[in-house]
Amino acid sequence: MRYCTKCLLTDSYPKITFNEEGVCSMCTNPKQFKPLGEEKLLTIFESAKSTNAEYDALVPISGGKDSTYILHLAVNVYKLNVLTMTYDNGLLSDIALQNIESAIKATGVKHVFSRTNSMVQNKIYRHTFLHAGDICGACDIATKAHIFKVAQDHKTPIILLGTSPLENDSFVPDSIQDIERFKYIMKSADGIAKKEIKEFLIYPNLNLLRLSYYKHTGRFAKEVQPLFYIDNPTDRQMGEIITEHMGWREDKSREYSKHFDCIAEPLTNYVRNKIYGYDRRVCQYSNMIRYNEITREKASELFRTDNIESKPVNYQRVLSQLNLTDENLDAIVKNSPMKFEKHTSKMNKFFAILMKIKMRIKG
Repeated sequence: MRYCTKCLLTDSYPKITFNEEGVCSMCTNPKQFKPLGEEKLLTIFESAKSTNAEYDALVPISGGKDSTYILHLAVNVYKLNVLTMTYDNGLLSDIALQNIESAIKATGVKHVFSRTNSMVQNKIYRHTFLHAGDICGACDIATKAHIFKVAQDHKTPIILLGTSPLENDSFVPDSIQDIERFKYIMKSADGIAKKEIKEFLIYPNLNLLRLSYYKHTGRFAKEVQPLFYIDNPTDRQMGEIITEHMGWREDKSREYSKHFDCIAEPLTNYVRNKIYGYDRRVCQYSNMIRYNEITREKASELFRTDNIESKPVNYQRVLSQLNLTDENLDAIVKNSPMKFEKHTSKMNKFFAILMKIKMRIKG
């Protein structure tokens, strides 16, 4: 295995190349983060306020760092009247629930817990984990649907998401949020009715083109990612800010904690590393190196502490909840990348082509 001499990525990362000095293409041609501009963000907020809706925005919160920081910005910095919501994916950690409660108390905002049938939810997670080596895709699809549903029910004009530039390039190459792909995987599921799958999806026929149309016509709220408009604090500074203002608590089990809001994250990350040869955190640490937040030596230390090659401490708890065994896990890690990619939505592919053409025209 070949390692980059500047970050932590290896030759297992998709389409990566190395120069003569051993520096990877992600470092030699880094995607420079340039904020879109706070003025544009303020314009979006003023437009949302002008709708005279009950709430200016919906802020989904998971109890993690990024979403809590977005709530802090929305309420304490930009003085928006917001509604908050959490999709209960059945895998929320205790500390995440405590952080959600603290954030609601600190800001005094109204909060909605959005839930689905937990038995169906676990069956779906079990099936997608077994057959695709992934839980996150099904969870992401349901989370997004519940966010749009809550925004639709309360007629909020915008949704403020906590997506961070630090997460750039940390996603798998598979289209795990593609609904057509998901429905194809679920075709072989026993004990789950089509009606239950439709209810889980909420919007079972949603694709990127239809979603864009719904946003344009006002049926769905528009998604806004504030962290792409402004200069961001470092990961550590962000934690300090929300600890002070939101009563937020860090996961003390590791120095840098991402996605501790989900108890399944350590296991899904372990599986991801087995299937793809790299995990989420190595990508995030590498981005932090490129953003000069930490040194390569520090990132290497953090990565060694993560011990990604070993099964996480709580893995049996997750397997038990999903009615899975160690033998099932041995089979799960043998899933291959891009296994269901040919079953993704043709409309989504067409929409992606349209967006590329649009970007070229703009450029």
